[in-house]
Amino acid sequence: MKMIENNLTSRQKRFVQTLLESRSAREAAHKLGIGEKTAYRWLRLPQVQDALLEAENMILSESMHRLLGFHGAAIDELQELLNNPKLLPIEKLRVIQAIIDNSLRLRNVITIENRLSALQALVERVKEEHSGQDNFLLD
Repeated sequence: MKMIENNLTSRQKRFVQTLLESRSAREAAHKLGIGEKTAYRWLRLPQVQDALLEAENMILSESMHRLLGFHGAAIDELQELLNNPKLLPIEKLRVIQAIIDNSLRLRNVITIENRLSALQALVERVKEEHSGQDNFLLD
């Protein structure tokens, strides 16, 4: 997993990677043969926090891409369940609820992402319009 070079020592880079594979900072420290105090001190460093966040985001992004590959098959299965004449009404109701609930959640996420993107674009535009002004609110 490639991390952006952000002024981490090679030991700190190994610590971040090992931390992602460990249950705790303590375990990661023991695996690497560094002191626990050192590990917890590193965890407070902004550059270590940034590298850890970046690595976590990459893992989540990779997981999301894998999960997205299952969506078509999952929807097909839901449709088959819904069309199954042997399914009890209460079971069909659960399938219907799952479809509606997840559709609404997806719509909410997309709406929030679109609104956030619009706000980010607006902030960037305002920053550009006011660049060079002293004491501007967004600096």
